[in-house]
Amino acid sequence: MRPAMTAKTDKQPGAQALPADLASVALIDAPTCAAAGAMSLSWWHGEVAAGRAPAPVIQRPRCTRWRAAEVAAFWRAFGSQPDASAADAVKVRASKASAAAQVKRRKLAAVPTQAGA
Repeated sequence: MRPAMTAKTDKQPGAQALPADLASVALIDAPTCAAAGAMSLSWWHGEVAAGRAPAPVIQRPRCTRWRAAEVAAFWRAFGSQPDASAADAVKVRASKASAAAQVKRRKLAAVPTQAGA
């Protein structure tokens, strides 16, 4: 007997929590690693390349996997530490924008206005 057809609007089963006994041996792919921290896939690969995120335990063409427990530990540690480099980057961008706005304001103030035109 064939399974019943479902419409695209039918509710799909939600994500299930990983049982504790499987967490130590479960392997996950890069999109899952990135999604666990709500980051992009390219950000995740950059962190792995920089050595800040855990290295994959299996690395073959089209089959790269990380231990779920190591990724979870990375995200817990990542969430607890302040990101000073991001704050510094925002401060630098804000300083540049402020300086550019001041230069623009001075240029506008220096332009003579035409009265009665």
